[in-house]
Amino acid sequence: MVRWGLVLSGVGLLPALWLTAQQNVPGIPAPVLRATTQLVQLDVVVTDKSGQPVRGLTREDFVVEEKGKPQKIATFGFSQHSAASHSGPPPLPENIYTNRVAYRTPTGPVTILMLDGLNTPIQNQAYARQQLIQYLATQFKAGQRMAVFGLSNSLSVLQDFTSDPELLRAALESAVAGKSSLLPDANRAPNTRTPAESSVRGGGAQFEKVLANVRQFQSEQDALALDTRVAVTLTALRTVARAVAGYPGRKNLIWVSAAFPLVLTPDTGDGMNSIIPLSQRAGFNTIRQYADDIRRTSSYLSDAQVAVYPVDARGLVGAPLNDASSSGLNDAGLLRMGADYGNQVAKQSGNLIETQFAMNAIAQETGGRAYFSRNDIDNAVALAVADGSVYYTLGYYVEDKNWDGQFRGISVKVDRPNVDVRHRPGYFAIDPVESYLKAKNKEKDNELAIAMRSDILPATMVIFDSRVIPPDPAAKMTVPVEFLVNMQTIAVEPQSGGKQHADLSFHAAAFSPEGKMVTAQDVRVDAPLKAETYQQFLQQGLPFKLELELAPGRYQLRLAVRDNRTGYLGTMEVPLILAASGNKSAR
Repeated sequence: MVRWGLVLSGVGLLPALWLTAQQNVPGIPAPVLRATTQLVQLDVVVTDKSGQPVRGLTREDFVVEEKGKPQKIATFGFSQHSAASHSGPPPLPENIYTNRVAYRTPTGPVTILMLDGLNTPIQNQAYARQQLIQYLATQFKAGQRMAVFGLSNSLSVLQDFTSDPELLRAALESAVAGKSSLLPDANRAPNTRTPAESSVRGGGAQFEKVLANVRQFQSEQDALALDTRVAVTLTALRTVARAVAGYPGRKNLIWVSAAFPLVLTPDTGDGMNSIIPLSQRAGFNTIRQYADDIRRTSSYLSDAQVAVYPVDARGLVGAPLNDASSSGLNDAGLLRMGADYGNQVAKQSGNLIETQFAMNAIAQETGGRAYFSRNDIDNAVALAVADGSVYYTLGYYVEDKNWDGQFRGISVKVDRPNVDVRHRPGYFAIDPVESYLKAKNKEKDNELAIAMRSDILPATMVIFDSRVIPPDPAAKMTVPVEFLVNMQTIAVEPQSGGKQHADLSFHAAAFSPEGKMVTAQDVRVDAPLKAETYQQFLQQGLPFKLELELAPGRYQLRLAVRDNRTGYLGTMEVPLILAASGNKSAR
Protein backbone atom coordinates (compact mmCIF):
# COMPACT_ATOMS: atom_id res chain seq x y z
CA MET A 1 0.00 0.00 0.00
CA VAL A 2 1.31 3.43 -0.93
CA ARG A 3 1.09 6.09 1.77
CA TRP A 4 0.85 9.70 0.62
CA GLY A 5 1.20 12.63 2.99
CA LEU A 6 -0.31 16.02 2.18
CA VAL A 7 -1.59 14.54 -1.06
CA LEU A 8 -4.79 16.57 -0.99
CA SER A 9 -2.99 19.88 -1.35
CA GLY A 10 -2.44 19.23 -5.04
CA VAL A 11 -5.91 17.89 -5.88
CA GLY A 12 -8.22 20.33 -7.60
CA LEU A 13 -11.95 20.36 -6.96
CA LEU A 14 -14.07 18.32 -9.32
CA PRO A 15 -16.46 19.84 -11.87
CA ALA A 16 -19.54 21.63 -10.61
CA LEU A 17 -21.83 19.11 -12.31
CA TRP A 18 -20.51 16.35 -10.06
CA LEU A 19 -20.67 18.47 -6.93
CA THR A 20 -24.25 19.45 -7.74
CA ALA A 21 -25.12 15.78 -8.15
CA GLN A 22 -23.99 15.14 -4.58
CA GLN A 23 -25.59 18.21 -3.06
CA ASN A 24 -29.00 17.74 -4.70
CA VAL A 25 -29.80 14.57 -2.71
CA PRO A 26 -30.34 15.53 0.94
CA GLY A 27 -30.55 13.32 3.98
CA ILE A 28 -27.23 11.46 3.85
CA PRO A 29 -26.98 10.36 7.48
CA ALA A 30 -23.80 9.96 9.48
CA PRO A 31 -23.44 6.96 11.80
CA VAL A 32 -25.46 7.67 14.93
CA LEU A 33 -22.78 7.15 17.57
CA ARG A 34 -19.39 8.72 16.90
CA ALA A 35 -16.62 9.89 19.18
CA THR A 36 -16.99 13.24 17.40
CA THR A 37 -20.74 13.69 18.03
CA GLN A 38 -21.51 11.35 20.97
CA LEU A 39 -25.15 11.12 19.87
CA VAL A 40 -27.03 8.02 20.98
CA GLN A 41 -30.06 7.26 18.84
CA LEU A 42 -32.83 4.85 19.84
CA ASP A 43 -35.64 3.31 17.83
CA VAL A 44 -38.60 2.78 20.17
CA VAL A 45 -41.57 0.56 19.32
CA VAL A 46 -44.67 1.38 21.39
CA THR A 47 -47.67 -0.97 21.23
CA ASP A 48 -50.91 -1.35 23.14
CA LYS A 49 -51.98 -4.53 24.93
CA SER A 50 -53.33 -5.99 21.68
CA GLY A 51 -49.98 -5.49 19.98
CA GLN A 52 -51.10 -2.57 17.79
CA PRO A 53 -48.73 0.40 17.36
CA VAL A 54 -49.47 3.51 19.43
CA ARG A 55 -49.39 6.69 17.35
CA GLY A 56 -49.60 10.35 18.26
CA LEU A 57 -46.99 10.44 21.02
CA THR A 58 -44.86 13.57 21.44
CA ARG A 59 -41.38 14.22 22.79
CA GLU A 60 -42.89 15.16 26.16
CA ASP A 61 -44.47 11.69 26.49
CA PHE A 62 -41.04 10.01 26.71
CA VAL A 63 -38.53 9.80 29.55
CA VAL A 64 -35.05 8.45 28.69
CA GLU A 65 -32.59 7.37 31.35
CA GLU A 66 -28.99 6.18 31.02
CA LYS A 67 -27.71 4.23 34.04
CA GLY A 68 -30.70 5.60 35.96
CA LYS A 69 -29.96 9.24 35.13
CA PRO A 70 -32.52 11.22 33.06
CA GLN A 71 -31.29 12.39 29.65
CA LYS A 72 -32.35 15.42 27.64
CA ILE A 73 -33.99 14.30 24.38
CA ALA A 74 -32.20 16.23 21.64
CA THR A 75 -33.84 14.66 18.57
CA PHE A 76 -37.30 13.18 18.12
CA GLY A 77 -39.17 11.67 15.20
CA PHE A 78 -41.97 9.30 14.23
CA SER A 79 -41.70 6.87 11.32
CA GLN A 80 -44.55 4.98 9.74
CA HIS A 81 -43.51 3.12 6.63
CA SER A 82 -45.79 1.47 4.14
CA ALA A 83 -45.16 -0.65 1.10
CA ALA A 84 -46.30 2.15 -1.19
CA SER A 85 -43.85 3.03 -3.93
CA HIS A 86 -41.72 6.16 -3.63
CA SER A 87 -40.23 8.31 -6.35
CA GLY A 88 -36.47 7.98 -6.62
CA PRO A 89 -33.83 10.69 -6.99
CA PRO A 90 -32.96 12.27 -10.35
CA PRO A 91 -30.67 10.20 -12.58
CA LEU A 92 -26.94 10.57 -12.07
CA PRO A 93 -24.89 12.27 -14.81
CA GLU A 94 -23.10 10.02 -17.29
CA ASN A 95 -20.07 8.15 -15.88
CA ILE A 96 -21.00 9.13 -12.30
CA TYR A 97 -21.63 6.38 -9.73
CA THR A 98 -22.50 6.40 -6.03
CA ASN A 99 -23.13 4.24 -2.98
CA ARG A 100 -25.74 6.71 -1.69
CA VAL A 101 -28.70 4.63 -0.61
CA ALA A 102 -31.25 6.86 -2.36
CA TYR A 103 -29.97 5.38 -5.63
CA ARG A 104 -30.24 1.79 -4.41
CA THR A 105 -33.72 1.65 -2.90
CA PRO A 106 -36.36 4.35 -2.32
CA THR A 107 -37.17 5.60 1.16
CA GLY A 108 -39.00 3.02 3.22
CA PRO A 109 -38.47 0.09 5.58
CA VAL A 110 -35.33 -1.91 4.88
CA THR A 111 -35.73 -5.66 5.49
CA ILE A 112 -32.99 -8.26 5.11
CA LEU A 113 -33.87 -11.95 5.17
CA MET A 114 -30.82 -13.99 6.23
CA LEU A 115 -30.92 -17.75 5.72
CA ASP A 116 -28.47 -19.27 8.19
CA GLY A 117 -27.00 -22.53 6.93
CA LEU A 118 -23.97 -22.20 9.20
CA ASN A 119 -25.95 -22.69 12.42
CA THR A 120 -28.89 -24.72 11.09
CA PRO A 121 -29.14 -28.50 10.48
CA ILE A 122 -29.81 -29.44 6.87
CA GLN A 123 -33.29 -30.88 7.53
CA ASN A 124 -34.42 -27.59 9.10
CA GLN A 125 -33.00 -25.53 6.22
CA ALA A 126 -35.30 -27.21 3.70
CA TYR A 127 -38.38 -26.70 5.89
CA ALA A 128 -37.59 -23.03 6.53
CA ARG A 129 -37.04 -22.36 2.83
CA GLN A 130 -40.43 -23.89 1.96
CA GLN A 131 -42.10 -21.69 4.60
CA LEU A 132 -40.39 -18.54 3.29
CA ILE A 133 -41.53 -19.29 -0.25
CA GLN A 134 -45.05 -19.65 1.14
CA TYR A 135 -44.69 -16.24 2.80
CA LEU A 136 -43.85 -14.66 -0.56
CA ALA A 137 -46.88 -16.32 -2.14
CA THR A 138 -49.42 -15.37 0.52
CA GLN A 139 -48.25 -12.43 2.66
CA PHE A 140 -45.67 -10.41 0.73
CA LYS A 141 -47.12 -6.95 0.07
CA ALA A 142 -46.82 -5.05 -3.20
CA GLY A 143 -44.03 -2.48 -3.09
CA GLN A 144 -42.35 -4.08 -0.07
CA ARG A 145 -38.54 -4.12 -0.41
CA MET A 146 -36.41 -6.98 0.78
CA ALA A 147 -32.96 -8.45 0.25
CA VAL A 148 -31.99 -12.11 0.76
CA PHE A 149 -28.64 -13.08 2.28
CA GLY A 150 -27.22 -16.56 2.74
CA LEU A 151 -24.85 -17.48 5.58
CA SER A 152 -22.66 -20.57 5.31
CA ASN A 153 -18.89 -20.40 5.64
CA SER A 154 -19.28 -16.73 4.71
CA LEU A 155 -22.06 -14.26 3.99
CA SER A 156 -23.30 -13.83 0.41
CA VAL A 157 -26.05 -11.87 -1.30
CA LEU A 158 -28.64 -14.10 -2.96
CA GLN A 159 -30.82 -11.14 -4.00
CA ASP A 160 -30.27 -7.39 -3.73
CA PHE A 161 -33.11 -5.18 -2.47
CA THR A 162 -36.18 -5.63 -4.63
CA SER A 163 -39.96 -5.48 -4.43
CA ASP A 164 -40.36 -8.24 -7.03
CA PRO A 165 -41.57 -11.43 -5.25
CA GLU A 166 -40.51 -13.57 -8.20
CA LEU A 167 -36.88 -12.46 -7.86
CA LEU A 168 -37.03 -13.15 -4.14
CA ARG A 169 -38.59 -16.56 -4.76
CA ALA A 170 -35.85 -17.42 -7.26
CA ALA A 171 -33.23 -16.43 -4.68
CA LEU A 172 -34.78 -18.69 -2.06
CA GLU A 173 -35.02 -21.58 -4.50
CA SER A 174 -31.34 -21.14 -5.39
CA ALA A 175 -30.39 -21.48 -1.73
CA VAL A 176 -29.73 -25.21 -1.78
CA ALA A 177 -29.67 -26.73 1.70
CA GLY A 178 -26.21 -27.86 2.74
CA LYS A 179 -24.83 -29.67 5.78
CA SER A 180 -22.88 -27.46 8.16
CA SER A 181 -19.61 -29.14 9.10
CA LEU A 182 -19.55 -27.02 12.27
CA LEU A 183 -22.70 -28.56 13.76
CA PRO A 184 -21.58 -32.07 14.79
CA ASP A 185 -24.11 -32.41 17.59
CA ALA A 186 -26.99 -31.08 15.51
CA ASN A 187 -26.24 -33.42 12.63
CA ARG A 188 -26.51 -36.66 14.59
CA ALA A 189 -29.28 -38.16 16.70
CA PRO A 190 -29.09 -36.76 20.22
CA ASN A 191 -28.74 -40.11 21.99
CA THR A 192 -26.27 -41.86 19.69
CA ARG A 193 -22.50 -41.95 19.93
CA THR A 194 -20.11 -40.15 17.62
CA PRO A 195 -18.20 -42.27 15.06
CA ALA A 196 -15.15 -42.04 17.32
CA GLU A 197 -17.11 -43.27 20.34
CA SER A 198 -18.71 -46.06 18.33
CA SER A 199 -15.26 -47.45 17.48
CA VAL A 200 -14.52 -48.08 21.19
CA ARG A 201 -15.18 -51.72 22.16
CA GLY A 202 -15.08 -53.52 25.46
CA GLY A 203 -16.27 -52.83 29.00
CA GLY A 204 -15.19 -52.14 32.55
CA ALA A 205 -12.79 -49.49 33.84
CA GLN A 206 -10.47 -49.60 30.82
CA PHE A 207 -13.41 -49.14 28.48
CA GLU A 208 -14.65 -46.13 30.47
CA LYS A 209 -11.15 -44.57 30.47
CA VAL A 210 -10.77 -44.90 26.71
CA LEU A 211 -14.30 -43.62 26.19
CA ALA A 212 -13.56 -40.61 28.44
CA ASN A 213 -10.47 -39.78 26.35
CA VAL A 214 -12.51 -40.00 23.16
CA ARG A 215 -15.17 -37.74 24.63
CA GLN A 216 -12.49 -35.20 25.65
CA PHE A 217 -11.18 -35.20 22.08
CA GLN A 218 -14.70 -34.76 20.73
CA SER A 219 -15.30 -31.92 23.20
CA GLU A 220 -12.20 -30.11 21.96
CA GLN A 221 -13.32 -30.56 18.36
CA ASP A 222 -16.75 -29.19 19.23
CA ALA A 223 -15.06 -26.24 20.98
CA LEU A 224 -13.09 -25.41 17.85
CA ALA A 225 -16.24 -25.71 15.75
CA LEU A 226 -18.13 -23.33 18.02
CA ASP A 227 -15.16 -20.97 18.01
CA THR A 228 -15.31 -20.82 14.21
CA ARG A 229 -19.09 -20.43 14.17
CA VAL A 230 -18.86 -17.44 16.51
CA ALA A 231 -16.15 -15.81 14.38
CA VAL A 232 -18.01 -16.29 11.09
CA THR A 233 -21.33 -15.18 12.61
CA LEU A 234 -19.80 -11.98 14.05
CA THR A 235 -18.16 -11.17 10.71
CA ALA A 236 -21.50 -11.66 8.95
CA LEU A 237 -23.33 -9.35 11.37
CA ARG A 238 -20.72 -6.61 10.90
CA THR A 239 -20.96 -7.02 7.12
CA VAL A 240 -24.74 -6.55 7.30
CA ALA A 241 -24.30 -3.45 9.47
CA ARG A 242 -21.77 -1.95 7.04
CA ALA A 243 -24.12 -2.57 4.12
CA VAL A 244 -27.16 -0.81 5.62
CA ALA A 245 -25.58 1.81 7.91
CA GLY A 246 -26.18 4.57 5.36
CA TYR A 247 -29.89 3.81 5.07
CA PRO A 248 -31.88 6.25 7.21
CA GLY A 249 -34.01 4.89 10.03
CA ARG A 250 -34.55 1.42 11.40
CA LYS A 251 -33.44 -1.69 9.54
CA ASN A 252 -34.94 -5.14 10.14
CA LEU A 253 -32.72 -8.23 9.97
CA ILE A 254 -34.89 -11.37 9.93
CA TRP A 255 -32.47 -14.11 10.91
CA VAL A 256 -33.81 -17.61 10.13
CA SER A 257 -31.66 -19.98 12.17
CA ALA A 258 -31.80 -22.95 14.54
CA ALA A 259 -28.74 -22.64 16.79
CA PHE A 260 -27.58 -19.18 17.81
CA PRO A 261 -23.96 -19.43 19.02
CA LEU A 262 -23.94 -16.23 21.11
CA VAL A 263 -25.66 -13.21 22.58
CA LEU A 264 -24.23 -9.71 22.54
CA THR A 265 -24.72 -8.18 25.98
CA PRO A 266 -22.56 -9.34 28.92
CA ASP A 267 -24.13 -9.64 32.35
CA THR A 268 -21.11 -10.04 34.65
CA GLY A 269 -17.81 -8.36 35.35
CA ASP A 270 -15.74 -10.43 32.95
CA GLY A 271 -18.05 -9.41 30.11
CA MET A 272 -18.37 -12.88 28.64
CA ASN A 273 -20.84 -14.95 30.71
CA SER A 274 -23.76 -14.48 28.34
CA ILE A 275 -21.88 -15.21 25.14
CA ILE A 276 -22.42 -18.99 25.15
CA PRO A 277 -24.92 -21.16 27.05
CA LEU A 278 -23.98 -22.39 30.52
CA SER A 279 -23.86 -26.03 29.48
CA GLN A 280 -21.35 -25.31 26.71
CA ARG A 281 -18.83 -23.13 28.59
CA ALA A 282 -16.60 -25.92 29.93
CA GLY A 283 -13.47 -26.22 27.81
CA PHE A 284 -14.40 -23.34 25.49
CA ASN A 285 -11.72 -20.95 26.73
CA THR A 286 -10.73 -19.95 23.19
CA ILE A 287 -14.09 -18.20 22.79
CA ARG A 288 -12.84 -15.45 25.12
CA GLN A 289 -10.65 -14.00 22.38
CA TYR A 290 -13.84 -12.57 20.84
CA ALA A 291 -14.71 -10.24 23.72
CA ASP A 292 -13.66 -7.11 21.80
CA ASP A 293 -15.21 -8.43 18.58
CA ILE A 294 -18.54 -8.96 20.30
CA ARG A 295 -18.55 -5.46 21.74
CA ARG A 296 -17.61 -3.98 18.36
CA THR A 297 -20.26 -6.04 16.56
CA SER A 298 -22.91 -4.93 19.02
CA SER A 299 -21.85 -1.32 18.46
CA TYR A 300 -21.98 -1.75 14.68
CA LEU A 301 -25.56 -3.03 14.88
CA SER A 302 -26.56 -0.22 17.25
CA ASP A 303 -24.94 2.50 15.16
CA ALA A 304 -26.55 1.16 11.99
CA GLN A 305 -29.98 0.95 13.71
CA VAL A 306 -30.33 -2.74 12.89
CA ALA A 307 -33.05 -4.62 14.82
CA VAL A 308 -32.66 -8.41 14.74
CA TYR A 309 -35.71 -10.66 14.46
CA PRO A 310 -34.64 -14.28 15.06
CA VAL A 311 -36.99 -16.88 13.58
CA ASP A 312 -36.44 -20.49 14.66
CA ALA A 313 -35.96 -22.58 11.52
CA ARG A 314 -37.04 -25.71 13.42
CA GLY A 315 -40.64 -24.57 13.74
CA LEU A 316 -42.57 -26.27 16.53
CA VAL A 317 -40.06 -28.49 18.35
CA GLY A 318 -41.24 -31.70 20.02
CA ALA A 319 -39.45 -34.21 22.26
CA PRO A 320 -36.15 -35.09 20.49
CA LEU A 321 -35.76 -38.51 22.13
CA ASN A 322 -39.09 -39.65 20.73
CA ASP A 323 -37.99 -38.83 17.20
CA ALA A 324 -38.07 -41.73 14.73
CA SER A 325 -34.35 -41.17 14.04
CA SER A 326 -33.51 -41.87 17.68
CA SER A 327 -32.04 -45.32 18.40
CA GLY A 328 -32.91 -45.19 22.11
CA LEU A 329 -29.39 -46.35 23.05
CA ASN A 330 -26.94 -44.71 25.44
CA ASP A 331 -23.16 -44.27 25.00
CA ALA A 332 -22.51 -47.86 26.07
CA GLY A 333 -24.94 -49.20 23.48
CA LEU A 334 -27.61 -50.10 26.04
CA LEU A 335 -31.27 -49.14 25.95
CA ARG A 336 -31.93 -45.90 27.86
CA MET A 337 -34.16 -46.50 30.85
CA GLY A 338 -35.11 -44.82 34.14
CA ALA A 339 -32.74 -42.09 35.30
CA ASP A 340 -30.57 -42.42 32.18
CA TYR A 341 -33.58 -41.65 29.98
CA GLY A 342 -34.68 -38.79 32.24
CA ASN A 343 -31.21 -37.22 32.27
CA GLN A 344 -31.01 -37.27 28.48
CA VAL A 345 -34.47 -35.71 28.18
CA ALA A 346 -33.40 -32.97 30.60
CA LYS A 347 -30.19 -32.36 28.64
CA GLN A 348 -32.00 -32.01 25.33
CA SER A 349 -34.66 -29.78 26.89
CA GLY A 350 -31.91 -27.63 28.39
CA ASN A 351 -30.22 -27.23 25.01
CA LEU A 352 -33.53 -26.16 23.48
CA ILE A 353 -34.17 -23.65 26.27
CA GLU A 354 -30.68 -22.18 25.89
CA THR A 355 -31.06 -21.79 22.14
CA GLN A 356 -34.35 -19.99 22.60
CA PHE A 357 -32.79 -17.87 25.35
CA ALA A 358 -30.06 -16.75 22.92
CA MET A 359 -32.69 -15.88 20.31
CA ASN A 360 -34.67 -13.84 22.82
CA ALA A 361 -31.52 -12.14 24.09
CA ILE A 362 -30.21 -10.99 20.71
CA ALA A 363 -33.69 -9.73 19.78
CA GLN A 364 -33.95 -7.70 23.00
CA GLU A 365 -30.39 -6.41 22.66
CA THR A 366 -31.14 -4.89 19.26
CA GLY A 367 -34.79 -3.89 19.76
CA GLY A 368 -36.29 -6.73 17.72
CA ARG A 369 -38.46 -9.71 18.65
CA ALA A 370 -37.87 -13.48 18.54
CA TYR A 371 -40.25 -16.04 17.03
CA PHE A 372 -39.88 -19.73 17.93
CA SER A 373 -41.91 -22.87 18.77
CA ARG A 374 -44.33 -22.24 15.94
CA ASN A 375 -44.85 -23.99 12.63
CA ASP A 376 -46.02 -20.89 10.75
CA ILE A 377 -42.57 -19.48 9.95
CA ASP A 378 -44.17 -17.61 7.06
CA ASN A 379 -46.45 -15.74 9.48
CA ALA A 380 -43.53 -15.05 11.83
CA VAL A 381 -41.70 -13.28 9.00
CA ALA A 382 -44.81 -11.21 8.23
CA LEU A 383 -45.10 -10.20 11.89
CA ALA A 384 -41.43 -9.20 12.00
CA VAL A 385 -41.79 -7.02 8.89
CA ALA A 386 -44.87 -5.30 10.32
CA ASP A 387 -43.30 -4.83 13.75
CA GLY A 388 -40.43 -2.74 12.39
CA SER A 389 -42.59 -0.44 10.27
CA VAL A 390 -43.94 1.91 12.99
CA TYR A 391 -41.57 3.39 15.57
CA TYR A 392 -40.32 6.54 17.29
CA THR A 393 -36.71 7.73 17.12
CA LEU A 394 -35.17 9.44 20.16
CA GLY A 395 -31.67 10.88 20.38
CA TYR A 396 -29.62 12.32 23.22
CA TYR A 397 -26.02 13.48 23.65
CA VAL A 398 -23.83 11.49 26.01
CA GLU A 399 -22.77 13.35 29.16
CA ASP A 400 -20.33 10.71 30.42
CA LYS A 401 -17.26 11.17 28.20
CA ASN A 402 -15.36 8.25 29.74
CA TRP A 403 -15.28 5.73 26.89
CA ASP A 404 -14.33 2.75 29.05
CA GLY A 405 -15.88 0.03 26.87
CA GLN A 406 -18.44 -0.86 29.52
CA PHE A 407 -22.11 -1.50 28.79
CA ARG A 408 -24.42 1.41 29.62
CA GLY A 409 -28.04 0.54 30.22
CA ILE A 410 -30.86 2.65 28.79
CA SER A 411 -34.49 2.72 29.85
CA VAL A 412 -37.38 4.45 28.09
CA LYS A 413 -40.71 5.17 29.77
CA VAL A 414 -43.88 6.44 28.10
CA ASP A 415 -46.51 8.52 29.84
CA ARG A 416 -49.37 6.34 28.65
CA PRO A 417 -51.16 3.54 30.53
CA ASN A 418 -51.19 -0.07 29.33
CA VAL A 419 -48.50 0.21 26.65
CA ASP A 420 -45.51 -1.99 25.85
CA VAL A 421 -42.25 -0.16 25.13
CA ARG A 422 -39.45 -1.96 23.28
CA HIS A 423 -35.96 -0.70 22.41
CA ARG A 424 -32.37 -1.86 22.65
CA PRO A 425 -31.30 -1.97 26.30
CA GLY A 426 -28.16 0.11 25.94
CA TYR A 427 -24.80 0.43 24.20
CA PHE A 428 -21.11 -0.20 24.75
CA ALA A 429 -19.20 2.97 25.60
CA ILE A 430 -16.67 2.39 22.86
CA ASP A 431 -14.52 5.00 21.19
CA PRO A 432 -14.56 3.73 17.59
CA VAL A 433 -11.07 5.14 17.01
CA GLU A 434 -9.56 3.38 20.01
CA SER A 435 -11.46 0.19 19.23
CA TYR A 436 -10.18 0.08 15.66
CA LEU A 437 -6.60 0.77 16.74
CA LYS A 438 -6.77 -2.30 19.01
CA ALA A 439 -7.99 -4.54 16.19
CA LYS A 440 -5.42 -6.88 14.65
CA ASN A 441 -4.07 -6.08 11.18
CA LYS A 442 -5.18 -9.52 9.98
CA GLU A 443 -8.76 -8.73 11.01
CA LYS A 444 -8.62 -5.31 9.30
CA ASP A 445 -7.32 -6.89 6.09
CA ASN A 446 -10.00 -9.59 6.24
CA GLU A 447 -12.82 -7.05 6.59
CA LEU A 448 -11.48 -5.04 3.65
CA ALA A 449 -11.19 -8.21 1.55
CA ILE A 450 -14.81 -9.09 2.33
CA ALA A 451 -15.96 -5.56 1.48
CA MET A 452 -14.20 -5.77 -1.90
CA ARG A 453 -16.06 -8.95 -2.88
CA SER A 454 -18.61 -8.59 -5.67
CA ASP A 455 -21.18 -10.84 -3.97
CA ILE A 456 -21.54 -8.48 -0.97
CA LEU A 457 -23.88 -5.48 -0.97
CA PRO A 458 -22.02 -2.14 -1.11
CA ALA A 459 -20.97 -0.84 2.31
CA THR A 460 -22.59 2.49 3.19
CA MET A 461 -20.83 3.55 6.40
CA VAL A 462 -18.70 5.94 4.32
CA ILE A 463 -20.65 7.64 1.54
CA PHE A 464 -18.88 8.64 -1.67
CA ASP A 465 -19.40 9.27 -5.39
CA SER A 466 -17.05 8.25 -8.16
CA ARG A 467 -16.44 9.22 -11.75
CA VAL A 468 -14.89 6.79 -14.24
CA ILE A 469 -14.59 8.03 -17.83
CA PRO A 470 -13.30 5.42 -20.31
CA PRO A 471 -10.24 6.82 -22.16
CA ASP A 472 -9.77 6.76 -25.92
CA PRO A 473 -9.18 3.24 -27.31
CA ALA A 474 -5.60 2.00 -27.23
CA ALA A 475 -3.64 -1.20 -26.73
CA LYS A 476 -3.06 -0.19 -23.11
CA MET A 477 -5.11 2.47 -21.34
CA THR A 478 -4.78 4.56 -18.20
CA VAL A 479 -8.21 4.73 -16.56
CA PRO A 480 -8.72 7.65 -14.15
CA VAL A 481 -10.83 6.78 -11.12
CA GLU A 482 -12.06 9.85 -9.21
CA PHE A 483 -13.57 9.81 -5.73
CA LEU A 484 -15.67 12.40 -3.89
CA VAL A 485 -16.13 11.51 -0.19
CA ASN A 486 -18.92 12.87 1.99
CA MET A 487 -17.01 14.29 4.95
CA GLN A 488 -20.01 13.90 7.26
CA THR A 489 -19.48 10.14 7.19
CA ILE A 490 -15.83 10.07 8.32
CA ALA A 491 -14.24 10.91 11.67
CA VAL A 492 -11.56 13.60 11.47
CA GLU A 493 -9.13 14.41 14.27
CA PRO A 494 -9.27 18.03 15.53
CA GLN A 495 -5.92 19.83 15.73
CA SER A 496 -4.75 23.23 16.89
CA GLY A 497 -5.70 26.35 14.97
CA GLY A 498 -8.96 24.90 13.67
CA LYS A 499 -7.14 22.30 11.56
CA GLN A 500 -8.52 18.80 11.05
CA HIS A 501 -6.65 15.60 10.27
CA ALA A 502 -8.08 13.06 7.81
CA ASP A 503 -6.74 9.53 7.37
CA LEU A 504 -8.37 7.62 4.51
CA SER A 505 -7.52 4.69 2.25
CA PHE A 506 -8.73 4.52 -1.35
CA HIS A 507 -9.00 1.14 -3.06
CA ALA A 508 -9.80 0.24 -6.67
CA ALA A 509 -9.75 -3.25 -8.18
CA ALA A 510 -10.70 -4.39 -11.69
CA PHE A 511 -12.24 -7.84 -12.17
CA SER A 512 -12.72 -9.79 -15.38
CA PRO A 513 -16.18 -11.17 -16.33
CA GLU A 514 -15.00 -14.48 -14.81
CA GLY A 515 -14.40 -12.78 -11.46
CA LYS A 516 -10.58 -12.79 -11.63
CA MET A 517 -8.80 -9.71 -10.30
CA VAL A 518 -6.82 -8.11 -13.13
CA THR A 519 -5.25 -5.16 -11.34
CA ALA A 520 -5.66 -3.10 -8.18
CA GLN A 521 -4.52 0.14 -6.59
CA ASP A 522 -4.44 0.96 -2.86
CA VAL A 523 -3.50 4.46 -1.73
CA ARG A 524 -3.50 5.90 1.78
CA VAL A 525 -4.19 9.61 2.21
CA ASP A 526 -2.83 10.91 5.52
CA ALA A 527 -3.02 14.69 5.63
CA PRO A 528 -3.85 17.67 7.82
CA LEU A 529 -6.51 20.02 6.49
CA LYS A 530 -6.52 23.75 7.08
CA ALA A 531 -9.72 25.10 8.61
CA GLU A 532 -10.89 26.71 5.36
CA THR A 533 -10.02 23.62 3.32
CA TYR A 534 -11.91 21.40 5.73
CA GLN A 535 -14.99 23.61 5.56
CA GLN A 536 -14.83 23.54 1.77
CA PHE A 537 -14.56 19.74 1.72
CA LEU A 538 -17.35 19.49 4.29
CA GLN A 539 -19.66 21.34 1.90
CA GLN A 540 -18.49 19.90 -1.42
CA GLY A 541 -16.89 16.57 -0.61
CA LEU A 542 -13.27 15.44 -0.34
CA PRO A 543 -11.81 14.67 -3.80
CA PHE A 544 -9.17 12.10 -4.71
CA LYS A 545 -7.94 10.49 -7.91
CA LEU A 546 -6.03 7.32 -8.74
CA GLU A 547 -5.38 5.43 -11.98
CA LEU A 548 -5.64 1.85 -13.24
CA GLU A 549 -3.67 0.41 -16.18
CA LEU A 550 -5.94 -1.85 -18.25
CA ALA A 551 -6.10 -3.50 -21.66
CA PRO A 552 -9.27 -3.39 -23.81
CA GLY A 553 -12.10 -5.50 -22.45
CA ARG A 554 -15.05 -5.67 -20.05
CA TYR A 555 -14.46 -5.13 -16.36
CA GLN A 556 -16.26 -4.71 -13.08
CA LEU A 557 -14.56 -2.20 -10.82
CA ARG A 558 -14.89 -2.52 -7.06
CA LEU A 559 -14.12 0.77 -5.31
CA ALA A 560 -13.71 1.31 -1.58
CA VAL A 561 -13.00 4.14 0.85
CA ARG A 562 -11.92 3.27 4.40
CA ASP A 563 -11.74 5.67 7.34
CA ASN A 564 -8.46 4.60 8.96
CA ARG A 565 -9.45 6.13 12.30
CA THR A 566 -12.63 4.05 12.77
CA GLY A 567 -12.38 1.29 10.17
CA TYR A 568 -15.72 2.40 8.67
CA LEU A 569 -16.04 1.45 5.00
CA GLY A 570 -17.87 2.51 1.87
CA THR A 571 -17.83 0.48 -1.34
CA MET A 572 -19.44 0.42 -4.78
CA GLU A 573 -19.29 -1.36 -8.14
CA VAL A 574 -18.69 0.34 -11.48
CA PRO A 575 -19.16 -1.40 -14.86
CA LEU A 576 -16.42 -0.54 -17.35
CA ILE A 577 -16.04 -1.30 -21.06
CA LEU A 578 -12.73 -0.39 -22.73
CA ALA A 579 -12.85 -0.51 -26.51
CA ALA A 580 -9.94 -1.76 -28.57
CA SER A 581 -8.10 0.66 -30.83
CA GLY A 582 -10.20 1.49 -33.89
CA ASN A 583 -13.46 0.38 -32.22
CA LYS A 584 -14.77 3.50 -30.50
CA SER A 585 -18.39 2.34 -30.80
CA ALA A 586 -17.81 -0.34 -28.18
CA ARG A 587 -17.50 2.24 -25.41
